Amino acid sequence: MDKKEIAAKIKEAIDASPDRKFTESVDACFNFKDVDMESSEHRLNVNILLPKGRGKGIEIGVFADGDMNVKAKKLSTHVLDKNETQSYAGDRRKMRKYASECYTFLAQPELMAIVGKNWGVVLGSRGKMPQPVPPNADLNAVFERFKNSVRVKSKKAPNINVPIGTRAMTPDDLAENLLAVYSNIERQIPDENIRSLFVKTTMGKPVKIR
Repeated sequence: MDKKEIAAKIKEAIDASPDRKFTESVDACFNFKDVDMESSEHRLNVNILLPKGRGKGIEIGVFADGDMNVKAKKLSTHVLDKNETQSYAGDRRKMRKYASECYTFLAQPELMAIVGKNWGVVLGSRGKMPQPVPPNADLNAVFERFKNSVRVKSKKAPNINVPIGTRAMTPDDLAENLLAVYSNIERQIPDENIRSLFVKTTMGKPVKIR
């Protein structure tokens, strides 16, 4: 796909949507054909790095003890140590609220089993089971990568909407992000199985790209 043509379509979608009282996201809407989205062959569950970023911040939750806990608290307001992780187990409502406040989660490898046992039902159903962070990893770099990434998780229906940024970003930057998403999806679902691709703002009308 041609980046300039994609950027032109994105600009068309943004221009057609009046300004709102909030900054709209821009979504790429993929429709697939002749694929079983429940099969492991085509199921999508991946974090994709957007080369031009998300255009807005996200909250990342962390399960960690010790030094990682201290470092994480400088980067996030949602950090739980081992005891706190376990203490939430008796209050499902509290866990659901906590999970809804974070876009994604990270965890020390040593706490993964505890998180799975106590939080698995809540986080698993939302596609938010934490990513393990190696002990020697640069937490600042890990946060930076995840803050500029988007999670793509398919369901049963043969379609998926992926945020590629916000309307405050330039069409060229959004086009570059869309191409990154397309490239990653194409690794799992071949181009010939992509029926169509649209782009739209949160409340705007879709504009067909292909």
